[in-house]
Amino acid sequence: MSFYDSIPRNTWLDVDLAQFRANIRIIQQEAGVPVLIVVKANAYGHGLLECGRTAQDAGAAMLGVATLGESALLREGNVTIPLLRITAYGLDEIEHLVAQGVDFFVWTTEQLDEAQLVAAALNTKARVHLKIDSGMGRAGLFAEQALGFAQEILRRPSLDFVGLVSHFYLADSSDTSSVTAQMVKFNQALDALEAGGIAPPLVHIANSPGLLRFPAARFNMVRSGVISYGLPYEEGFPLPDGLKPIAQWKARLVSVRQLPPGHVVSYGGQYVTQGTETIAIIPLGYADGLHRHPKNVNEVLWNGQILPTVGRICMDQAMIRIPDGQSARVGDEVVILGSQGGKEITSLAIAARWGTNNYDVVCNISPRVPRLYSA
Repeated sequence: MSFYDSIPRNTWLDVDLAQFRANIRIIQQEAGVPVLIVVKANAYGHGLLECGRTAQDAGAAMLGVATLGESALLREGNVTIPLLRITAYGLDEIEHLVAQGVDFFVWTTEQLDEAQLVAAALNTKARVHLKIDSGMGRAGLFAEQALGFAQEILRRPSLDFVGLVSHFYLADSSDTSSVTAQMVKFNQALDALEAGGIAPPLVHIANSPGLLRFPAARFNMVRSGVISYGLPYEEGFPLPDGLKPIAQWKARLVSVRQLPPGHVVSYGGQYVTQGTETIAIIPLGYADGLHRHPKNVNEVLWNGQILPTVGRICMDQAMIRIPDGQSARVGDEVVILGSQGGKEITSLAIAARWGTNNYDVVCNISPRVPRLYSA
């Protein structure tokens, strides 16, 4: 539990850990191989430690992290299953990764040299995964370099060669040609290792869309990200039955006022009342993750109705207009993400309004929004 989770606010994120557990089991059944659950970025905004512990209890093979702080928090929170750093890092971070017992990607001899030096000094082994750039263009080696580099790993006694890894960059597209091309390169690297008598224990390339859409890409481990939290990775690609969102973002009205005609609402004077209007305040703003979009595109659910916000989103507050003839009260529940009265605002719908993806939507729900967990 974070500091913010213990302090009451009139906005909060309900997180259903039982549904998270159910989602993981569905993904495990679908994949048929061990599953790494990605918990970076505060578990996509849902709560790192709580989701990490739940994933461990649900039988996750590994957890994917992006920073030393994330791995440290998990280790301090009694998460003992393997952790994998799935992002690039500086050489100065290797000492901490090895000390925490965290797996990490390697693709340069400088990384190997530093990992060997650190692990030997700590009288342990550094667990490394050889990263192949099969087309993503970020980190990694090209397929034709794989065998020579794997041999370099094996020549260093304090390194433990744990896995061969790559990453899809367009597995969520109806055009599957990029996946085919990446698989060719990844298999080229794997075949080269096998021909050289090297069999990495773990072979993994599939992300959320990859594991669902391309069985041949599952190898002997997959990495499940956004779908673990019941969120679709793209419009038009359905999730397996039973996978459901695990969180709803809610708030309570903290002010309800009538304003006269011609009255400005919020900064910049972009919204001016046309007649007598009832304006209510929701106690959250862009510091909480509600995007300050220049076109004021945000919507919320109140009384089972989808209502637009009015005026610019403030740092800590947003406003809605209550429809004419309807009565609102301080304390009324508002839903920013989730369902109410048979209607729903999805992360994909929010992302479409903001011009981004739904990963961005949930990852940016601020830590100062309390997370309320149900088991």
